[in-house]
Amino acid sequence: FYKPDAFTPSRFGDAGYKKTAPSSLARGSIMPYADVEVHVDDEKSAPTAPHDLNNESLPPSNNAPVHSPPARRIDILPPLRSAVPVQRMPPTSMGRHEFSIKGMPLDHAMRPGEDDDDLEGKPLPATLEDDDIPLGAAEPSDGLPGPLVYHRMPGKGLWIDIRRRSRYYRTDWTDAFLPENLSIVISTILFMLFACLAPALAFGSIYETVTKGQIGIMETLLATGVCGVINAFVSGQPLTIQGPTGPELAYLSMLIGLCSSLNIEFMPAKFWAGLWQSLYTVVYTLLHACSLISKVTRFTEEIFSAMITMIEIVAAGTNIVNVFLGKASIGAKLWTLIIVSLTYVMAVKFRELRTSDWLNANLRKNLSNYGVSITIISLTILSSLLTPVLGIFDLRYLNVPTIIEPTWKDPMTGLARPWIVQAGGYAKPFPTWAIFLMIAPAIGGCLLGYLDQNLTEVLVNRKDRMFKKLPAYHLSNMVVGLVLYPFCAILGLPAPHPATVRSLAHVMAVTSTVTVPLPDGKGTTVRVTGVAEQRVSHLAIHILILICLTAGSVLRYVPQPIIIGIFLYLGIASIRGNQMFDRLFVLFTFERERWPTYYYVQDVDRREMTRFTLLQAGIVCTLVAISRVSQIAIVFPFLMATMVPVRLYLIPKFFSKEAIDVLDR
Repeated sequence: FYKPDAFTPSRFGDAGYKKTAPSSLARGSIMPYADVEVHVDDEKSAPTAPHDLNNESLPPSNNAPVHSPPARRIDILPPLRSAVPVQRMPPTSMGRHEFSIKGMPLDHAMRPGEDDDDLEGKPLPATLEDDDIPLGAAEPSDGLPGPLVYHRMPGKGLWIDIRRRSRYYRTDWTDAFLPENLSIVISTILFMLFACLAPALAFGSIYETVTKGQIGIMETLLATGVCGVINAFVSGQPLTIQGPTGPELAYLSMLIGLCSSLNIEFMPAKFWAGLWQSLYTVVYTLLHACSLISKVTRFTEEIFSAMITMIEIVAAGTNIVNVFLGKASIGAKLWTLIIVSLTYVMAVKFRELRTSDWLNANLRKNLSNYGVSITIISLTILSSLLTPVLGIFDLRYLNVPTIIEPTWKDPMTGLARPWIVQAGGYAKPFPTWAIFLMIAPAIGGCLLGYLDQNLTEVLVNRKDRMFKKLPAYHLSNMVVGLVLYPFCAILGLPAPHPATVRSLAHVMAVTSTVTVPLPDGKGTTVRVTGVAEQRVSHLAIHILILICLTAGSVLRYVPQPIIIGIFLYLGIASIRGNQMFDRLFVLFTFERERWPTYYYVQDVDRREMTRFTLLQAGIVCTLVAISRVSQIAIVFPFLMATMVPVRLYLIPKFFSKEAIDVLDR
């Protein structure tokens, strides 16, 4: 019993073990640093030769007689979770690989086929092989085909998804009120309300600038709230959070540019494009195009994520430039720059507070979770106190109606437009040829929506989330095509999509974990003990967002530079977790000894990594540049869609298989 191999983690669990001589084992004694209680029937019967407890016979020594080991009773102590207090996973803390579909798994992953009970007394794997983490969440265990299995019969996948989710529907509501879930759900609702409200205000302000005042904060909040409520009732994955996203911003920018160049009205054009987009979504769902998302690898995913990041950063920068090119006073311009900078710095510092040594763990977590909301409130108060003193009276504030009405007002009458979009046009009849011309931008919007919808759901449904309820991709896409797109088109609202960062934050917020030591004793890792898979938090979050529609008189006091700073923060913060940006940063580190110990830095030739990274960065810059040119912006969604065949058929011709296996896994 004195050899460490006798108490290997593969036999007795996660903890480190201390060498103990046979003579120190008393009857019923407990091994130090182990979760195992060893009862020896007779202290004198301890073997003189080491014996492996894994029942593997050892070769007998030439000089020592072979002793048969005495019978022992090994009592496993109570489960680890009873000895270690349950810790809440920080809702907004995401690892470097959170945005990866086939990337390295999270640190709390489990082996396939193991559940929480099976891991009591077994080691936690630090990593899993990529083949162990299939797309589409856990392996099917309900007797139905997998969530991303292709079917020849149209509509079969949708029917299977309806059958699957109908089995969970009652517990989707009742599980939220279980004793172990109720407090988690309540805290998640409060946290996610502010986490969703701030981006909605930021995107709404940017939408208003891009669409020249035809879509604003009121429409964004209404679309986010109503579509979120609908998804809470019928979505195939209720843990995804609906909201404004970068692809929708790019789509609206492309559409408004097309309308300006063709001299047609934007709102009727958006109406017809939205109906075409709805039709295409229903068709591709019935034809099981959702299963094609399994062909998307890290190469395409990183390009798509980086494109969203750059679009958000460019949009924030464009708003700052427009302020300086406008007619505002020099004081207002400088104050705008100061407020934007303070907003960004404060948001970053609140985020970094979580890993600092300030205060205590509970205060650090709460301040970090609500950092964006604290930033908005504190800087709004500061600006309202200082601008009169500094003589700044032309600072721009949020344009939020005090009553629930559309943002755009008729310049002739000064009245807000009706909520129902006039499909035939406002100032002039909408031409018939333009109705069919909207097919092209609708296909582009459908492609962006397809990628945004399904990539986010794949990330949410990864197997290492330890969900017990399987997802329903076809059902989620059908709800979008049959309900959400037509609703937004009829009312002239921006179509919300599953927001990646907010959805992952929601998942982490409803996840309970325990911290356990690594098998080698060098640090700790996190084990998932349960996930509150329910619809109540999703529903409550979006109902509260709808209630915020009545707070227009309060939101009007928020300076627009604060929202620009938040938008800039959202864009830069999304760089974290994208391996393409990590590799770009490595390229600018010329001293090899200072390279980070990323696996792709150590296992791939630098020249191949450089070419692969520069190719991705060049594609991203090209797509962003095309999206900013109104005359050709319509083609950028189609170029984005071609990244899948480019990866499958062209990339293997220019890079070695070994490099692709590492960089694109």
